[in-house]
Amino acid sequence: MNRSRIRTWITVMASTVMAAGLALASAQTAPADPAGVQRVLDWEQPADRTLPTAAPPQLNKQWATAYGATNVTSPTRDGSYAARFELRKSDPVVSGSKRAEISQRDEQPVDAERWYGFSINLASTWAHDTSAEIVSQWHQCDVDCPGGSPPLALLTDEGRWKLDFRGVPIDLGPYTTGVWVDWVFHVTWRTDSTGLLEVWRNGEFVVHRTGATHSGGPRSPYFKFGIYKWDWNTGAPSSVTQRVMYYDALRLGDERATYRDVAPQRTCTRATAVASASATTYEPANPPANAVDGDLTTRWSGQGFGAALILDTGAVRHLCGATVAWHRGDLRWNDYTIHASQDGVSYTKVWEGRSSGTTAAPETVLFTAGSLDARYLKISFWANPENDWASITEARPLGL
Repeated sequence: MNRSRIRTWITVMASTVMAAGLALASAQTAPADPAGVQRVLDWEQPADRTLPTAAPPQLNKQWATAYGATNVTSPTRDGSYAARFELRKSDPVVSGSKRAEISQRDEQPVDAERWYGFSINLASTWAHDTSAEIVSQWHQCDVDCPGGSPPLALLTDEGRWKLDFRGVPIDLGPYTTGVWVDWVFHVTWRTDSTGLLEVWRNGEFVVHRTGATHSGGPRSPYFKFGIYKWDWNTGAPSSVTQRVMYYDALRLGDERATYRDVAPQRTCTRATAVASASATTYEPANPPANAVDGDLTTRWSGQGFGAALILDTGAVRHLCGATVAWHRGDLRWNDYTIHASQDGVSYTKVWEGRSSGTTAAPETVLFTAGSLDARYLKISFWANPENDWASITEARPLGL
């Protein structure tokens, strides 16, 4: 394409695409798909706020005290209410051990595929203990099933988040108290090689396992959430006497659901770290690293329509948008596109539009189709009213 045709195309794009309002969209929350989501328990419905007297409808109560499970208005993750769980070492035994849990009924069909999304906030009193505790678990069916430990459980242990997956520990890193942590589990419950376990934490894909996901029985495992601390019943060493945590934004989906249907809903505002930056072209004085150094006075500059800055987050993450600050952004607009990729080879366009031309500060754009799993973002320049130079001072991916 010659230069005159390029400029003609630029004019057309500026008057059509930009007029469609693709530039700076406001954040939107994607609603859960009612076809795939079997249960939403965010405590906003009055019929669900039955604590501490009883479990919400279609769920079972497993606590023995007035403080074991209650509804609170702070902290909350999703809306105006959340659930608060408290377990004390002196509490009575419930269902054979020390626990304050809410449980699904044991009625999951054999070979079920299920999605589970929820958010947990460990109270500031959640001190390190020599004894572990389960905060969410998937239990074998109650009748005609192999005994023993649950095939899948989310624990806190030794100051860290851990999974126990069929007796194999999976370390997910240190926990922090007083903050909401979003979890999504996707499980295909099988006893053969076709089973699948996938886990996301705060939008980051952290676990992928294939093979058998439980040991058998006439039904698939059912879900339980709350606090279960078996060592307080067995007499094993423990240095604490109380546990408090908060639970919110629970969504349970079947095989028709997707990650977006059950994930705790987030505004697309969380800046995602960039492991490295590269570009299709750049001038030596303004390399791509300048666009991720946190300094608006430095920049990446590359000449030519289609010049692209490429951001590598270091791992596949759940991304939903980006912030981009342009050199002379308060004096000129820039037309550009954003493409996303998991492997750095195959890219999908996720946004196209024009910067405002009124600010040199970072501007937020949200992906047209919502959030997706990606590692790389490619920001490609197409036009500005002054020249054929792309110049970005700062750019960051955004996650949920």
